[in-house]
Amino acid sequence: MFAKMKSNGWDTTLPLKWGFFFVHPNEAPLHSVYEELKDHDYRLESLHHADDGQWVLQVSKTEILTAEKLHRRNMAFNELAEHCGVDLYDGWDVGKPED
Repeated sequence: MFAKMKSNGWDTTLPLKWGFFFVHPNEAPLHSVYEELKDHDYRLESLHHADDGQWVLQVSKTEILTAEKLHRRNMAFNELAEHCGVDLYDGWDVGKPED
C-alpha cells in the first residue's frame, strides 16, 4: 500500500491524516474506545449509526506512519476493541492533512 501511495505522488515521509474505524451494535462501548484514545491526540471524526444498523466510530490522527508502525497500530487497535467489548476494529484509511 505504501509503494502504491508513493507511486501516486504521496510523500509518506510527511504527516498524513490517518483514519481508524471501530464497529459495534450499540454506541456505549465505542465511547470507551474514544476515551482511551482522546488523550493520545486522536480526533473524533464521527460516531454514527450506519445503514446496516451498526454504530461506527471514526477517529483520526495526523502523523507520520511507516508500514511497520501502521501494522503495530492495527494490532493494538484489535486489542483495544477486544478490551472495550467492541465487536470489530474495521481498519484504516488515509488522506492528505487538512490545512
